[in-house]
Amino acid sequence: MRIYWFLIENEGAFLLVQRKDDAPPFAGRWVLPGGEAPQSEWPDQMARRIGRDEFGVDVMGTEGFKTIGVKDGQIERSIDVYRLGFEGMPHFRESGPYAEVGWAEPGDLEDLDVELPAELRALLEGLARDN
Repeated sequence: MRIYWFLIENEGAFLLVQRKDDAPPFAGRWVLPGGEAPQSEWPDQMARRIGRDEFGVDVMGTEGFKTIGVKDGQIERSIDVYRLGFEGMPHFRESGPYAEVGWAEPGDLEDLDVELPAELRALLEGLARDN
C-alpha cells in the first residue's frame, strides 16, 4: 500500500492530526492528515474521501508536493505529500482515525508541545522559510 499525506492550509496555518493509538501507520503520532491507500485508490480519490468523511469539506483538487522518507518505529516509509485545495471549514470527526487535530502556523513549530517526525518537521519548517 502507498501512504499519502495531505497538506491542508488555511489562512497561513496547516492542519496537523494525532493518529489514534490503534490507527497505524504512525499510531499515536502527530502527522499530516492521510494514511495508507488501497492499491485501487489514487491520491485525488483519497483526498476527496478524507476531506468529506473526516473533515466535512469538498476537496477541489490536489497537487503533488513532495515525497519524503519518514521513520515509523523501525520502518522507513515513503510518504507522498500533496497540497489540497478545499471549500468549507474543516471540522474534526471523533469517530475517525484521529485522536486530536489542530492548526499550526509554520513559524510556531518550535513552540508546539507535540512531537512531529523529524522529516515532517523539516518539510514544514521549509514552508515557513518559503513564505
